[in-house]
Amino acid sequence: MVPPESELPLAMPLREPAAAATTSAPVAIAARTCYRRRPMATTKIKAGSTVDGWCTKCKLVLAHTVEAMVGAKITRVHCNTCGGQHAYRAAAPGAGKSTKARRSTPRKTAEAAQKHNEYEVLLRGRTGDKARPYATSERFAPGELIKHSAFGLGVVIAERDSVKIDVAFPDGPKVLLHGR
Repeated sequence: MVPPESELPLAMPLREPAAAATTSAPVAIAARTCYRRRPMATTKIKAGSTVDGWCTKCKLVLAHTVEAMVGAKITRVHCNTCGGQHAYRAAAPGAGKSTKARRSTPRKTAEAAQKHNEYEVLLRGRTGDKARPYATSERFAPGELIKHSAFGLGVVIAERDSVKIDVAFPDGPKVLLHGR
């Protein structure tokens, strides 16, 4: 006896068992064919296709349905798990980047050395003994030494407005408030 269509299992075997092949009655399982998916490289992707991609809501690589494309590039997808709609991302953010430590380029090193040399010239042998502690309520003149709690010892380069000053620190120039 053949079971009704509603009682058939969802996952169909790829071939029939040997016992089912010897029966004279037609088997309902044989009428349904189970197809395997083709690899993504050989299938043409179009709107409505299913692709794997990074879901920005689930924070996982999951199956998505393509909603929009520009030429051959996928632009918008929606997640089949959570239903969230977003721009297509093939992989997790940062997954394609190298894990090796980055080395600073010679140009950046040269710029940092130049900034430090300018700072040393502005200090001209002065020490932090004569530096005034920085406070936004204090007023500072160009050429004065200030001691900042986060940036360290600095030299006032110029006054921008009546409330801003440019200050050279060892790690580069900063704009600070004064006289408020």
